[in-house]
Amino acid sequence: MPGTAGQSAWFAEMPVALVIGCGGLGTSVARALGMRHPLLIADIDGERLAATVEQLTLEGYVVRGQQCDITDQAQTAALGEALADAGGVRTWVHVAAVGKSIGDWRKMLDIDLVGAHNVAQAVGPHMVRGSAAVLISSLASYLPKADPALDALLDDPAAPGFHAAIEAYHGSPPDFDWTYNYAKLGINRMAERLAIAWGPREARVLSLSPGMIDSPMARAEGDTLPAHDGSAQRKTRAQKAQEIPLRREGYLLEITKVVDFLVSDAASFLNGIDVTVDGGHRAAWRHSGIITR
Repeated sequence: MPGTAGQSAWFAEMPVALVIGCGGLGTSVARALGMRHPLLIADIDGERLAATVEQLTLEGYVVRGQQCDITDQAQTAALGEALADAGGVRTWVHVAAVGKSIGDWRKMLDIDLVGAHNVAQAVGPHMVRGSAAVLISSLASYLPKADPALDALLDDPAAPGFHAAIEAYHGSPPDFDWTYNYAKLGINRMAERLAIAWGPREARVLSLSPGMIDSPMARAEGDTLPAHDGSAQRKTRAQKAQEIPLRREGYLLEITKVVDFLVSDAASFLNGIDVTVDGGHRAAWRHSGIITR
């Protein structure tokens, strides 16, 4: 972004902070990371992306956008080319995900897991020394029971017949709740694999699992959630919040602040783990036997 004298600010030439997804959390994260790095934001929704880039530019951020369908390997490859031109990646935060509103469990799995795999393939070669990535997961990632067979499936989302294999494992087409659970477990495991693969280049990778967060995506998905107590009933968000030791939902800013810390040099020896930001919800689930992970 040229200054008034036609010269770019020094920080405009640094490796970029890449944010995939410019919904509520993605934009919040971009604002935090953009205080230290030029931004490249990618999203499938061109209109939303343009509006976000315009707003951030008006606020003084060095930012550009690239429309990208992360389920399309050609488009993620083009994203990789843009990153090469930008001088590499200092920070990658992968936020893009959908809920049941997408209407097709296969599309949901493609966006929430396969898409992240595609982006990792494109971004990996451009992560600079000292860089860090955070893949946004979910507390739901802890709901599937530990099973090496499931882990093996989720570790290779690009395999031919991936959707059919997940359906066969589940015993039927998974509903949207279980599709989300599987996809987010796959994200956690992907972060572990990338941390090992990229570690020798001093690039860190973590996953972050929010619990119940008051966000635009959560509100769009409706006011009920699975009970997770073995019953077929659903609970309202207010009822589910009472399971959380802090007795409330979290806020987007509470996720953003943790992301900002994890990608900073202050967290330079954190690598290959999942960070739960959930008000103690996972602890409560483990204590009551709902999860074993």
